[in-house]
Amino acid sequence: MRDGNTFKFNQLYPAGFTPRFVGKTQELYGVLGYKGTSGDFSYDLSGTLARNKLSLSMYDSANFSYGPATQTSFDFGDLIQREVNFNADFTYAAEVGLAAPLTISAGGEFRKETYEQTAGDLQSYAAGPYAVAQQLYTQTAPGVYVDSGTTAAQGVGASGYAGTSEATAGKFDQKAYAAYVGLETDLTDALTVGAAGRYEHYNTFGSAWVGKVNALYKLVEGLSVRGSFGTGFHAPSPGQSNVSIVTTSFNNGNAFQAGTYPVDSAPAQYYGAEALTPEKSTNYGVGVILEPVRGMTITIDGYQIDLRNRIGLTSPFIVDAAAVAAQPALQAVGVDGQVQYFTNGFKTQTRGVDFVGTYRTKFSGAMLNFSLAYNYNNTKLKAFDQQVIGLAQRIDAENLAPKHRLVANANWSLGNLSFNVRENYYSSWTSAQDYGVTVTKAATATTPAEGYANQRFGDKFTTDLELSYIFAEHFTLSIGAQNFTDEHPDRLAANSTVQIYPLTGGTSDGQVYARNGGPFGFNGGFYYTRLRVKY
Repeated sequence: MRDGNTFKFNQLYPAGFTPRFVGKTQELYGVLGYKGTSGDFSYDLSGTLARNKLSLSMYDSANFSYGPATQTSFDFGDLIQREVNFNADFTYAAEVGLAAPLTISAGGEFRKETYEQTAGDLQSYAAGPYAVAQQLYTQTAPGVYVDSGTTAAQGVGASGYAGTSEATAGKFDQKAYAAYVGLETDLTDALTVGAAGRYEHYNTFGSAWVGKVNALYKLVEGLSVRGSFGTGFHAPSPGQSNVSIVTTSFNNGNAFQAGTYPVDSAPAQYYGAEALTPEKSTNYGVGVILEPVRGMTITIDGYQIDLRNRIGLTSPFIVDAAAVAAQPALQAVGVDGQVQYFTNGFKTQTRGVDFVGTYRTKFSGAMLNFSLAYNYNNTKLKAFDQQVIGLAQRIDAENLAPKHRLVANANWSLGNLSFNVRENYYSSWTSAQDYGVTVTKAATATTPAEGYANQRFGDKFTTDLELSYIFAEHFTLSIGAQNFTDEHPDRLAANSTVQIYPLTGGTSDGQVYARNGGPFGFNGGFYYTRLRVKY
């Protein structure tokens, strides 16, 4: 009935609202092992148990589809990761008449990963009676009503984040067995060679063989060269295969629901999802080792990694009314909402250089240790599925991680007292998937779109400090700081997809810095004291 008896959500939050997200973690980790030697034979047996539980909730929110009956606080359920590992490693040094014994290594591993998501409150994810438009009538005479439009359909789930539903809750596990064997020896006083092979079997993805060969040759005293070739294999985790999350996002101040769904779910299947397959890689590396003066070591290595079937999120699929009608499960994000899922959508090639220099010396009775590490990493997209991988994904595949990384470290120690200072450098990076792109050339049926990220976040330096003192032999007291100078990433800049409000200096949902935090996070400095006990 269209009359004065109308509920408005500003009756619930007269001045507006900002949902407050709460996450509580519980972590358990333990290792039990036994190792020993017998002549030229050594063994190492170990078992590892790890469990991480994240309990999610929110307050100062609402599920608008329930109208005046909405809750304002919600429990979203728990996300739980469990890992069990058993390892057995053996080595034997056999005399075979070469310049050094032949080191034979062999072993096996059993690993079980379990990902579990438990259901949240019903209203945290469910569609209430106002999720679909309600017919309105106006009384024109006693007992006479005429059609006068409809109500607006309201969003489903808690505003800000939707909880895990009963349909998507569950426990998903993956078991893997592996065995390996390796050989390494000095063929001559100058030449060291090695080879290793590994077999893995997953109950979810089948089997794979991977291997590596390497060699090191000492040209002259203080100068050696080395090289390696190998293959790699990475199976999708149960979490990647089964994650189901719906969050509230904003585009120029307009809220919409964005869902990330398992590849076998109805929403993902509607948009063409296929079962994930393992990533496979081929790796090449060459380098030199220099020892120019006593106490100094310099290594320079170049490498190339060719990665196939790389796993990443698809471009967002925009949901329209026809899609919701065809697939009712899409009502969780609604019309104008977005759907993504993980896919094997990329083929990439990464080339890089690693430089590591160390120098050890004494000064006035104290030990001084210096190190300088530099990495250049350049990733290029060699192939991709244009149907599911968009321009933003392609830009981030090549630019999300900084291409240049530098770490300079100095450590001074005298007796039980030590002081460490570390300077970190990160070059610029992008987050195009979150903050948009500018298209310079539109996509066609046969060619992908071209363009650039709307914002490139600038390079930064951070400084870490730590002062430590060992007492009573087993105790170490430390005082330190990570990011001592309280550096932050660049603030978000206004652009075609990001609206910045002058009053807050942030977006409509409170973002001031990039949500992923960049390479060193957006929380600024971290200052601590730590007591370590070792027996």
